[in-house]
Amino acid sequence: MAWTEPLERLLGGPGDVLGALRKLPEIARHTSAMAKSTQALPKMEATLRDVVAHTQALPELADQMAVLGDATQVLRPMDGRMAQIEGAMPVLVEVQQHLARVPEMLERLDTGLNRMSDTLDRLLVALDSLDADVTSLGTAVGPLGRLAQRVPGRNRREEREEGGPAEG
Repeated sequence: MAWTEPLERLLGGPGDVLGALRKLPEIARHTSAMAKSTQALPKMEATLRDVVAHTQALPELADQMAVLGDATQVLRPMDGRMAQIEGAMPVLVEVQQHLARVPEMLERLDTGLNRMSDTLDRLLVALDSLDADVTSLGTAVGPLGRLAQRVPGRNRREEREEGGPAEG
């Protein structure tokens, strides 16, 4: 190794050091943004796992709901006839009351699915933001890596730490 090489590294380094130091506030901002962006990820991951587990039943449930919807079409004209029977058969009245709640239950199910869809949309937006932050951080940290390669005496220090011969 020529004796001028460390000197060249030292003289070439201040420009890199200044460039890297100018990047530090940007790195700090991006790191802070990443920390904020990723705080909700563990909870979102758990929620997403629940969503995945729950949504696996949706295709079968949709088929069953279609069958149920077709089956309940016959009840509309029967409503008038059942009003005549209700005095004689209280059990039929109770059945009718339960059937009357089916649209409400379907509405609640629809509301829950809409909330789940909104949560998934927010998760995708957060993941896009995280991806952008990670990419920006990678770009910002690049000059520090190049600067670390140019630090004088770096090779001698590494050899001493590994137990090899030290050059003088």
